[in-house]
Formats: sequence, C-alpha cells, structure tokens
Amino acid sequence: MSEAVLREIFSAEQVRKRIDELVEELYRDYADTPACFVVIAEGARRFAAALVEGLEARFVMPSVVFLRATRTRGSALAEVQVESVDPSEFEDRDVLIIDDIADEGRTLEAVWSLVQEGDPRSLRAAVLVSKAARRKVSLPIRYQGFPLKTGWVVGFGMDLDGRYRDLDHLALVEGLD
Repeated sequence: MSEAVLREIFSAEQVRKRIDELVEELYRDYADTPACFVVIAEGARRFAAALVEGLEARFVMPSVVFLRATRTRGSALAEVQVESVDPSEFEDRDVLIIDDIADEGRTLEAVWSLVQEGDPRSLRAAVLVSKAARRKVSLPIRYQGFPLKTGWVVGFGMDLDGRYRDLDHLALVEGLD
C-alpha cells in the first residue's frame, strides 16, 4: 500500500483539550463509584489510557477490561466479531464502554448487548469520534469527543491497516469514506 494522503482535522492540542473536558465529565459521574471501563481494543486503547490517566490524577481508579471487537478489514466493513467475555463480570457495576469511533454503531451495539447481559447497575458509552449521520443503530453515547459527518479517520489510536495509530492528531484519509 502506498502512503495515504492525510488531512489534519483536529490538532494534537484540540484532541488533548477535548479529552481533558471528557475527563472532567467522567470525574463528575464516576468520582464516587468504582467504575469498570470496557475498552474496545486496539483502536480505543490510547483514548482509554488518556481518560484513565486523567481520572487517576484525580484519585479515581476505574478497573479496566480490554475486549477485542472488530468490524473492519482495512477500510472495508464486515460482520462484528466480539471475543468471549463472561457477562457476569459486569453484574451490579457501573460500566463505561470506550471505543475509538462510533460510525454505524454495530460494534458498539454488539459490545453493549454483551455487557447488558451481565446486568450492570449503569451502562454508558464514550467515543473519541462520533459519526451520528451514519449511525444504523440507536445507542445513547453519553461522552463524545468529536463529531464527524464522513471520512476515514486515523490518529490517536485509529488506524488504516495498522498504520497512523501513533499520530497525536486526528486526520482524514483522502479518497476513503
């Protein structure tokens, strides 16, 4: 694959500022409860780490569960694949699902359903990028970093065939949607 053409849409400074704002929202909601964060790895790992780091600096220590759920192969969408996790792990817990992007919402929906089987006390979702106009399912995403109408986003953990995850900013890959 040749080098993609990237167009920066949110600078590293904008990403950091928005994450700090989300940490403040999470602090208000989770300061007094032992939350469980379910991270849809690999793309959400960096976003989740920034959220957890911000909360830990405020002495809020959520437990973290990494869950592999994928729907993409390169830039193509496929059926959602979720690794096996025992839903009882979430029983009577305040759970926050963290994902890098909510596009059609199918991956988030699959993980939401799995967590819900465990009868959590509360269930919320956080995404770094939200493409509400493309959503095919209705899910309440409580914490949203950046709205986006269309385009393939890379950076801050999001990739294209394993590349561009390490960017500190968010960029669109020109020519893909």
